[in-house]
Amino acid sequence: MEQTKKCPSCGGTLIFNPGFDSLICQSCGHNEIIPELVSKTPVTEMDFLTAQNTASHDWGMEAKIVQCKQCGAETIQNKLQLSGLCPFCGSTTVDAADPAQDIMAPQGIIPFKITEKRAYYIFKDWIKDRFLAPEKLAANAQLGKFYGIYVPVFTFDVFTYSRLNAHYVENNRRQNMSALFQYQVDDFPVVASKQLASDKLLLSVLKDYRTNEAKPYTPDAMAGFPCEHYSIGLSEAWNSCGPELNWHLRDMVSKTDKTHVLLGINMNTNYYNLKYKYLIVPVWINSFFYDNRLFTIVINGQTGKIEGQWPKSFGTFAKKTALFFLGSFGFD
Repeated sequence: MEQTKKCPSCGGTLIFNPGFDSLICQSCGHNEIIPELVSKTPVTEMDFLTAQNTASHDWGMEAKIVQCKQCGAETIQNKLQLSGLCPFCGSTTVDAADPAQDIMAPQGIIPFKITEKRAYYIFKDWIKDRFLAPEKLAANAQLGKFYGIYVPVFTFDVFTYSRLNAHYVENNRRQNMSALFQYQVDDFPVVASKQLASDKLLLSVLKDYRTNEAKPYTPDAMAGFPCEHYSIGLSEAWNSCGPELNWHLRDMVSKTDKTHVLLGINMNTNYYNLKYKYLIVPVWINSFFYDNRLFTIVINGQTGKIEGQWPKSFGTFAKKTALFFLGSFGFD
């Protein structure tokens, strides 16, 4: 949902000012601090089992879901907004989705810290250092407009109790071991966007958030920015994270036992006291053309981490390989 708010000084449009936790007027420069973003109030977890009965549906305004007819992305907008632009593909062909759908509101928000200008320079630094990229890529890449959007993320807290079997090698002999392992998982993130969760490269950006810095949800932080509707529901998000959560627990087991290198870890885990937070997190999305092909990039709007696609060049590979061998054998 893209919030619209008027300036009390001149009647102009107030938009969120990334990095300053405030609203700024595009016309006269009037500035308003957003109280929720400077408060020390933490975003608290909610019980997973009672989510349907306790989750808030109050966005601070009337909301509607609109769907892009070109790529299928669903975003949340102010009900009074008449038109919109899809931040994923740039299409203007967006129509209202199911009007009877009840839209669960987020508990917290991570506001934009990275400005659009800063995102541009992050891209420029990134593009000139891509492995096997064509030599003229940085100069010739035709960058489009950056679109800022809030993306839905569920984070999970859960107490785990695991029975594990593993082995290690000591004095050239295999040693088997069995143990009980207890671990409190905190803020395990699951991106609730099918548009982004399907791309593993871009997904790494969306799991880089400092979720402990989330602030209580306020629509003011969305002024000028749309919000994607979660296309992966709460139950589906939890059910989908099993394999990745299992790998996370295995990693924690390995780090806990510092005396051995554990191999063949097999775990049977029970989960207790499952809680969740529904957050919306900031993303800059852009794409660039090179050699008549389109490449997508995503920048974390909080940390500035960037990932994306870029063209590869066999000529660049051949040249770098030749230079490596020339240098290795001392040719000038």
